[in-house]
Amino acid sequence: MALTASELYDDATTREIGGIGPDQVSTIVSDLVGVQQMLSAADPQINNLTDLHTHVIINQLNEEIATIENANSPTGTLILGTDLGQYVGRALNDIHRDIIDIAQGDPGVQAIFNPTPLPALNTPAAPFHDNAAQTTFVTQWIQDSNHLGQMATTIENNGFQGDIAGLVQQIQTFENNANAFDQSQGGLWSARFWNEFRSDGTTGTAANALIEGLQTHNAGEVNAAVEQLAANSADVGSNNVMADGGSYANVVAAAQATAVTPNPDPATPPSTTPPSTTPPAGTPDPGGTPAPDGNHLVADLIALLQGGGQNSASAVISDLQALAQAAGVHNNGLSALLGDLQAAANPAAPTGSNAAGGGTPAAPGDAGHSAGPGPADFGAHHFHGDMAQHFHHMWG
Repeated sequence: MALTASELYDDATTREIGGIGPDQVSTIVSDLVGVQQMLSAADPQINNLTDLHTHVIINQLNEEIATIENANSPTGTLILGTDLGQYVGRALNDIHRDIIDIAQGDPGVQAIFNPTPLPALNTPAAPFHDNAAQTTFVTQWIQDSNHLGQMATTIENNGFQGDIAGLVQQIQTFENNANAFDQSQGGLWSARFWNEFRSDGTTGTAANALIEGLQTHNAGEVNAAVEQLAANSADVGSNNVMADGGSYANVVAAAQATAVTPNPDPATPPSTTPPSTTPPAGTPDPGGTPAPDGNHLVADLIALLQGGGQNSASAVISDLQALAQAAGVHNNGLSALLGDLQAAANPAAPTGSNAAGGGTPAAPGDAGHSAGPGPADFGAHHFHGDMAQHFHHMWG
């Protein structure tokens, strides 16, 4: 009768406790590969937290298998890119216990994988005292573990509308940075925490599930990944202390309490005009005057081309400004065009007495509301010529 995944893992436990001599490597590796294959077949897709826990075990088995295969290698041999130095045995102990703890902590996992617990350690592991670089990394990693999950939750709650591609890129950077930092540390630090930080550890498994859930719109997978990342950050925070001896508890609490929202979807940029101050085109403003729209612009252009003079020119400028504002269009080309039009519509006033009898020229953009009749020498031919010149300057 074939052994179950739990029985295979128990056999590996017994052999590892007895000492991993060269004659035991192939048997233990065979047990662990069998467990990995059975769990992968039993739980191929992540839809909830139990599924994610199972996949964390599946991926951590890669680390345990590689460690067993190199247990008798010379000190300094890289294992999955990490130099554990003399702490290969410590890494193996931590991974094996962590896999059992994950299964024992989730009844859903126990339905397919229920390995026998190991006796408690005689002396509980003391929190690791991080150096300055490790403190900086762990602090940022705790923040990212929570904030990326919060952003993913916002997108999920909005019907998966948002900048998913941008968030996926951030998650990938987070995962890659954690994996690279762990590899750069090596020694006891990696021996204790590589199954937490690496791409084939809890961080990488949860991050990849978060990416997959966002891309496939799988709410269950997103929720599981968000919960796992937050729990993992709290677990690491409790097992480490800062370089100055301080606790990470406040970092964890602040990260979990902070509301972080994702970037807006670049495909639908928000309007730069507040709706409360800019009524839709064609609707009355509080003073009862309709806001300029395309029809106003056409009518004012016709009036201008029929010799409407300065009033018509200023009206066209006002129409363009209003339409650009309503559409949220602001760029250097538009600013240059409006500036050229205003210059053409408002030439310098004649020196000396006002040629039209002392009136005050209309202010730019205030067509039809001047205190006087305006310069008498402003004719349609003057504006048309200037307008053609300025348009040629812009697009010629």
